[in-house]
Amino acid sequence: MTTLQKVYNRLGFHHKTALAVFAITFLLRLAIINTPSPTIEVEKCTESPSAGFPTECAFVFDEAHYIPAVRKLLRGVSVNHEHPPLSKLLIAGTIMVFGDNPLGWRFAPSLLSSAAAAIVPLIAWRLTGRRDVTVFSAILLSGDVMLFNIGTIAMLDGPAIFFLLLATYMFITSRYTTAALFLGLGFLSKTAVLFNAAALLLYALLQAYSRRKKIYEALYDWAPIFEKTVLVMAAVFLAGIALYDYGLKAYSNPFQHIDYMLSYHSQLRYSCSSYELPFRCYVLEADGRQTAVDLPLSWISPVSSFAAAPYYLVTVSAGERVWHPVAYWGIYSPLWWTTAVVLAFSAYYTVVSRGGERTQTFVSTWIILGYGVYFVIAHLLSRWVYTFYFLPTLPALAIGLPTVLSEDRIGRAVLYFVAAVQVGWFFVYFPVKPEPYIQLLELLNLPR
Repeated sequence: MTTLQKVYNRLGFHHKTALAVFAITFLLRLAIINTPSPTIEVEKCTESPSAGFPTECAFVFDEAHYIPAVRKLLRGVSVNHEHPPLSKLLIAGTIMVFGDNPLGWRFAPSLLSSAAAAIVPLIAWRLTGRRDVTVFSAILLSGDVMLFNIGTIAMLDGPAIFFLLLATYMFITSRYTTAALFLGLGFLSKTAVLFNAAALLLYALLQAYSRRKKIYEALYDWAPIFEKTVLVMAAVFLAGIALYDYGLKAYSNPFQHIDYMLSYHSQLRYSCSSYELPFRCYVLEADGRQTAVDLPLSWISPVSSFAAAPYYLVTVSAGERVWHPVAYWGIYSPLWWTTAVVLAFSAYYTVVSRGGERTQTFVSTWIILGYGVYFVIAHLLSRWVYTFYFLPTLPALAIGLPTVLSEDRIGRAVLYFVAAVQVGWFFVYFPVKPEPYIQLLELLNLPR
């Protein structure tokens, strides 16, 4: 028996599950990482023309913002100041290693997104100690096609979710300083991490209340956790921004940079000309087109879901036969539609147990602050929101749904059904399909 085999045999069930999740998701990403690939020179894909980059640049979705920004960063020019820099720096690092090509662009997000997916069963095990919840959390999360797509391409989200979930694992194991450090790195990757950091602090407060039974005693226990988390997270964020600004001479101090970020995002407001409440409204563009704003309820509703967005679509036809060998869809999965059920169940048990039911308290606070904040942003602040903002909520659903449905025979049957549909959904909407794959979908009369 080799040393590696001995180490593997000593691992716990949850560690083996996490390793399997990482290996499968990362290998799948590596298999498609070079598709699409550019067919024109870099210089034509660095400065955006008025009509946008040509498809030959091979940018998938918001890669059209971040890859040109990273290219300029590698030349010592700082742009894209509205977003924090860490995800872009990680992408720049892998471009330096692998070259300015799809492998260089997408390696860091793919690696870290796969590692993020592997952390979820570890969190599930820590919260529940149950093998069934651990396994189903891995299946449900890994089977989400939008999470897979966004995590594969060169965007901010993959690194941000990795640092967030690593911090979450540290937080629920009471390693608060380490958790705050990783939250700071997550905040340096994408500012939306702040919402889930608030969810963790609320979770800790409710846990303290369940122990103490009196709010002032709970606050006394919770205050050091709050102070440590906020101070360390803020220090990491400010230090990272300051180092970046100093190195690239972007701003004279980090507070000027932060002021620009706040100013920029406060201007991203929409004004609706017509409504389809509560699911969406429509903005009338200068050229007469109507653009839909998919409001947060449309993200989780099976009745009036948002339209799938073609992040990158290649269409091939032969006679009446039409198919998409490359199709990166921004699309929900069946897991999204369980949000209301999971939230109702978890919130009920959180209230009844006064925060003492650990798993349900975690799930409810994560959903309420991580997802619920977008109702305020969209409806009250009229700030643009996008469907992929829902992705950080998925770990709570992947852990919460098995706890809802695994208590009796009927519930377990429903859980198996949802998991099977989730995996089937992933199979149908997998972004890159060779010809035999397309033929199988045709044979099964499935979208292709």
